[in-house]
Amino acid sequence: MATAVSLARKAAGDKNVGVSGSQIVQQCLQAGLIDEIHIELAHMLLGDGIRLFDNLAGCGIDLEKINVIDTPDVTHLHFRVIR
Repeated sequence: MATAVSLARKAAGDKNVGVSGSQIVQQCLQAGLIDEIHIELAHMLLGDGIRLFDNLAGCGIDLEKINVIDTPDVTHLHFRVIR
């Protein structure tokens, strides 16, 4: 995973690199490769699927809230990962 993120950062130059998919996000969080987290929280519970923050036991990841925007259909959450 670290190699893929490193290659993506090199290719992106001064642009941001995004990762998505719960398992990839979990792996990147565990490896310390995530600087910020943007979550678009729809106001609906589906009840199925892979949880975004599952499998992170023992990681102790601290977040700093940067911004929260609440709209009628979605809540936008923006956090910085504290190292």
